[in-house]
Amino acid sequence: MNTHIRYCFVVTLFFTIAACAIHYPQPSAELKIENSVVLPLVLAETSGLYCEDEVLYSLNDSGNAPVVFSISRAGSVNSETSLALTNRDWEAISADEKAYYIADVGNNKGRRATVSIYKVSRSDVNDFSELTLQYANNDPSANMPYAHDYDAEAMVKGPEGLLLFSKSWRTGVAHVYRINEGESSQILSPIADIEGLPGVITGADFDKKRNLYVFTGYKSDPFGNFSAFLAQVSTTFSVINVWPLKSYKQVEGVCVDSSGDYWFSEEATEGRQATLNRAVVH
Repeated sequence: MNTHIRYCFVVTLFFTIAACAIHYPQPSAELKIENSVVLPLVLAETSGLYCEDEVLYSLNDSGNAPVVFSISRAGSVNSETSLALTNRDWEAISADEKAYYIADVGNNKGRRATVSIYKVSRSDVNDFSELTLQYANNDPSANMPYAHDYDAEAMVKGPEGLLLFSKSWRTGVAHVYRINEGESSQILSPIADIEGLPGVITGADFDKKRNLYVFTGYKSDPFGNFSAFLAQVSTTFSVINVWPLKSYKQVEGVCVDSSGDYWFSEEATEGRQATLNRAVVH
């Protein structure tokens, strides 16, 4: 067995074992999926998700047009808003009363030295600013694709400010970063870690009704197998509940509506269309 074949075998074996050896602790509440709808093809690569009243907002990730989609709870597109920005790898969307926040932070291959968050005025989408972010100790030339911790797909504007959560491929321990909105260029160091999740984080929101964070994510392998999950995490970043999403694959975004229901999106994968789903905690 030559070195290349041996390396490929070890990597494949590692991912296969990692994807199979997932333990979900017994949750203290039941999560029930109430409905699931197929999203239109224009949202096949849906990534972020944000809930507001009866409307949800979503966007597509890397290489797609810089468009924010307003969608109904039935999954139909109400409107499309094009922004004068570049979608290098948009992964998350959040908002407050004055602005939308768009996270151009995708970095699966680890080659980006900086990533960006765009703050877009809700009253004038042509009025925006850019926050340029650099991770402390990140050396893009040393990162192996899908095997480093300098990636992110989840962001939320919540009571603790604007937070970014890492997609920690290497360690499996998610890092929490607080973004200073008053600093246009900044170096990020973690303010906390999240241990005990059964995969990488791909979406986040804050549940005001229950005063906790909600995450979606998954563990995957090179063969296209996904073990998706939805989790509740305390404001001190301790895991409270984890529910497997057994019939889903590449879950990407999550948001909490005004009644406390959870909505999550799923990107299209081989054999599956993109979906929008509503879940209720009992």
